[in-house]
Amino acid sequence: MKLVRLSVLAAALAAVPATAVMVPSDAKASVSIAVGFDALVRDADAVSVVTPLEAKSVWEDGRIYTYTKVRIDQGVAGELGTGADGWVRTMGGVVGKIGQLVDGEPVLTTGKPSLLFLRKLRAGGYEVSARAQGQYPVITDENAKVKKVIRSANVGVLFPPKVKAEVPKDGVTPGGSQSVDPRIAQSANIRLAGEALHDRPLDEVVREVAASWKRLHTPAATK
Repeated sequence: MKLVRLSVLAAALAAVPATAVMVPSDAKASVSIAVGFDALVRDADAVSVVTPLEAKSVWEDGRIYTYTKVRIDQGVAGELGTGADGWVRTMGGVVGKIGQLVDGEPVLTTGKPSLLFLRKLRAGGYEVSARAQGQYPVITDENAKVKKVIRSANVGVLFPPKVKAEVPKDGVTPGGSQSVDPRIAQSANIRLAGEALHDRPLDEVVREVAASWKRLHTPAATK
């Protein structure tokens, strides 16, 4: 089987929704801009705990995509309720003797649950918002006897987010957007999704996401 590895350019992922520019590459990790928690919640049409049931890969526009049927174990927010089924599209997969591995994409494994932030596709089905940054595998902490969510291992390298720069007192540099140290981003009230959700009990995460969804998806918040 011929395996082609694809990577994503960081410049194409500077904002949510993420826009992917695919290039052949030998790189072993993707590079993208770290997404904020509020931005991830706001961009999603649904947030759910899902278990993949089956998957099929197809060629579309010269690229391989995989469609995974998922069962909604718990509808957290948005339009997918508990007990429903849905299809989630991810980039990469195997068709015949050709396989494409896309760094930075979520990995949906049959029988392995995840918390997904999902965005509706025009043609039907869903994709994961912010790619692997929108997937949080659900594991069982045997010591604490609780289910927890963790960051996807396929996230790759994350650049700091961009924030509005303040005009220096000397007036040399005008205001604008610039990449900043994560500590500065934190002081600017940019709460990164990975830091907010990683290694936390599932029940706590579900409650916070549901509350944030209600706050961010009200008519006033979406204007």
